[in-house]
Amino acid sequence: MELYYYTTTDTLRYILGNGDIFATNIRYMNDSEEYVNGLKELYLLANKDTLVEKWIKDRNMEGSIRKEEIKTLFTNEKLEECKRQQEYYSISFCQKNDLLSQWAIYARESGVSIKMNFEKESYCFWTESMEKEKSKAEKKRAEWELIPKEVCYLTYDSMENEDEYEKKAFAILDQLYSEDAVDKTEGKSEIWKYISTFVKRYDFYQESESRLIFQPGQSIFPPKVQYRCDNKVLKPYLDIHCEGGWPIWEIMIGPGFNQEVVYNSVKHFLEHTDVMAGMEEDAWEYIKRVESYLKPYENELTGCKAYDELRKYIGDKELISKMSFDYVKIVFNEQMQQIYQSIMSGQYTEELNEYVKRHYFTKSGIILSKSSIPYIF
Repeated sequence: MELYYYTTTDTLRYILGNGDIFATNIRYMNDSEEYVNGLKELYLLANKDTLVEKWIKDRNMEGSIRKEEIKTLFTNEKLEECKRQQEYYSISFCQKNDLLSQWAIYARESGVSIKMNFEKESYCFWTESMEKEKSKAEKKRAEWELIPKEVCYLTYDSMENEDEYEKKAFAILDQLYSEDAVDKTEGKSEIWKYISTFVKRYDFYQESESRLIFQPGQSIFPPKVQYRCDNKVLKPYLDIHCEGGWPIWEIMIGPGFNQEVVYNSVKHFLEHTDVMAGMEEDAWEYIKRVESYLKPYENELTGCKAYDELRKYIGDKELISKMSFDYVKIVFNEQMQQIYQSIMSGQYTEELNEYVKRHYFTKSGIILSKSSIPYIF
């Protein structure tokens, strides 16, 4: 699953250096109705008798679920109670790269889009706990095992297409009664509060958002809530670390009058700093990234001396197993530099030449690229 996190270069530095991202309390997100909208829409959905009956029949669940049971979970009293209990924290990603609206809102001039490749079934995330350390060797941490999930854009009054509404409503009901939802909540009556965090106003559908949602009540130790000031508002957040570092594969520099300067500064940073990018000192993980970078042009590069030499290294599993992570980086980057020189000398197609100009494989194992959108700020 490839997702993109739009932010500033300063925040990028912290993410790569510390492996952490701030998860903001959902009631303090940009959309003032962020959480309340989801609750309202689930309440309306659950009380549409015809639609619920159709879903029960379509899923062959007549013997296990009745519409009355669903309605008892979604009462007006519980709706008002849920509005007051909004202790969820969110990290938002976009499913699209180089998206103008995301640059303008989150990254601003010459910000960055960080491509993360979530390949595992789940990832371990942690933050500091409120518990004081009993000893330096016994540090308490609040932990979660999660994977980002897509946001559902649903607002009944704003959707003209009934079929689209029904399709999304069915998908939400499926989630409400999935084992995954039950596992991530404190009981069946709490499921709809959790699911509502993934239901956003239909008007925002172009954002193509996915989210990680953190529930303090689901961690063994109470997490430490911190605060940052944004436009005079003290916003609560959790400082979330991804075990081994976030799975960062590519960094794109956004549009801006100083894009080239920013690009070169980030390149220098990636070439000269030890960064956390989800590789966990794994040589084969690094090699996998090299292969991914070169794969679109492997046929054209066959016959290039440096490329063929690099392929020999990759094919010699016994040799690689004896090489340290740092040594693999040194050897492979020497070969990559020679490949670059061959390409830039004009021996290959203009398409390949342009590709390496706009997508540079850094020593860190992260690809660095530039937005193709003209400067618009």
